[in-house]
Amino acid sequence: MSNPISQAERLIILVVVLLFAGVQVRLADRTGVTVDEPSHLLSAYLYWQGQDQLQPGDMPPLIKLAGGWVPHLVGLRLPPAEDPSWKSQHEWIISQAMMANLTAAEKDRVFFWSRLPLILFPVAGCLLLWWWGRQLFGPTCGVLVAIVFCLAPTALGHGHLFKNDWAAAFTYLLFWYRCWVYWGKPNAVNGSGVAIAAGLALCAKLSLIFLAPVAVVVIVAGQLWFRKSWREVCLTTGLAVLLLYAIPLAAWQFDHSGLDQARLRAISVDPSTPPIAAWFGRTFAHWPFPSRLWQGTLALVQSNAGGNGVYLRGQVYPSGHPLYFLTALAVKLPVPQQILILAGFVTTLLLWRRAGARVLFWLAPPLLYLLLASLSSLQLGIRLVLPSLIFFTLWTGAFFRWSLQHQRQLPRLLAATVLLGLGWSSAATYPHYLSFFNAWVGGPENGLAWLSDSNLDWGQNLPEFADWVETHQIRRIRLAYFGMDNPWAYLRDDRLTSIPPPWSDALAQGIRYVPQPGYYAISASLLSGHHFAPKYRDYFAAFREAKPIARAGYSIQIYEVR
Repeated sequence: MSNPISQAERLIILVVVLLFAGVQVRLADRTGVTVDEPSHLLSAYLYWQGQDQLQPGDMPPLIKLAGGWVPHLVGLRLPPAEDPSWKSQHEWIISQAMMANLTAAEKDRVFFWSRLPLILFPVAGCLLLWWWGRQLFGPTCGVLVAIVFCLAPTALGHGHLFKNDWAAAFTYLLFWYRCWVYWGKPNAVNGSGVAIAAGLALCAKLSLIFLAPVAVVVIVAGQLWFRKSWREVCLTTGLAVLLLYAIPLAAWQFDHSGLDQARLRAISVDPSTPPIAAWFGRTFAHWPFPSRLWQGTLALVQSNAGGNGVYLRGQVYPSGHPLYFLTALAVKLPVPQQILILAGFVTTLLLWRRAGARVLFWLAPPLLYLLLASLSSLQLGIRLVLPSLIFFTLWTGAFFRWSLQHQRQLPRLLAATVLLGLGWSSAATYPHYLSFFNAWVGGPENGLAWLSDSNLDWGQNLPEFADWVETHQIRRIRLAYFGMDNPWAYLRDDRLTSIPPPWSDALAQGIRYVPQPGYYAISASLLSGHHFAPKYRDYFAAFREAKPIARAGYSIQIYEVR
């Protein structure tokens, strides 16, 4: 190693990681249950029992392996066998019944302890950024890159949740790091590292399945570029292909049943299945791959093809918008972080020739992922481009190196000022990192003017809502809640009245809800109306056009109607 790790560097990175992990543990305890977590926890719990057969099956096994064992230790009370939710065989419906039956103490206990193993993924991402950053830019810059990561509100806001977003981001970074290592020394060992990283990425997020063929292409191209013998080419490639098959097979508990005939026929006649996906299903249905891998991937493809309405700047786009994620990055990243990323990108372009061809392995991947995500209709929050964002953090190392090597003090002073600004922004946001919006758009109070969903409201602030009701001694409040948490675990029936969102005609009270005098609490994701049928988009317009008297963690708006 050209730059051995000093005692000071080892101590600093240890302190950085421990502080970051400590904040994540605190947030795991404070943050309410988010929309997706109950279904993921249920499927992870069943995974460790060998009974993970619920629909839709689109959550791969890496986070189930990481955290599914915890509920078996701390206890997770499922709905009884006679509960009608089991007839659906759908994890969302069953998990909703599960949440309705859990007491506040049970819920807090099981979600806190189950979230803790998931902190491993952002911590591993931080360490990999430091390790790769020090190899690219030097030890000091590697530490600074890790600090930027730990101060980013998006990293802090999502790292402690029972979700696969940071597992996907870490494995995506790991894959391209292994490609970078392999291209420096293309042998069978490093080729296996590329294949293992691609297999882990697939087990983290099904949309990363495209990394499997990319891994084979990178390995073969490296062998040919460096003029390896045909024997080495075949050995390295064959070992990689074997690993790419064995890792998902083992992760899906050695299921090799493929797609059954009934499922295959359903896919073939389903109009939401793109022709190429149907062709893949018919062609490879009986290959010895896990059936859950096939079903989950096809469910993801069908969901994307079917269109998903997204909310952007007050408008609803039924099939997504190509500028959605660019807008999210513009309004969700702190201004100092944006400056550092842009400065790192410009510095890299200026020093392109010195960096060599291997620069593509850390410059191109985030742009590739951002492009693919922007072409998709699954645009439900900035969390879906975390694999790009973690690379953008790596770019900042190029700016730090340039500022440290510059002969004048001004670049160093500028870098220090921007880094301190990021730290101040992060400290001022605690603990509401999920709902962070930057100064360009006026902060989270103005977030709903730009974005909704997990950018602002993921159902995470019921605890703060209950605290506000108790503190202000509100006798009765009406709540329209977006999420999977149980409001009655926090407040008694005599103090809380539920307003059903207009998910169907039977639940709607007219085209627009007309409030009577009293106190109301409305989730931000319901105010935007983009989840409803078009005729109900303005269902909560009376509140959307009013000024709230308070906010519970920014995601629940509180009103008084006189």
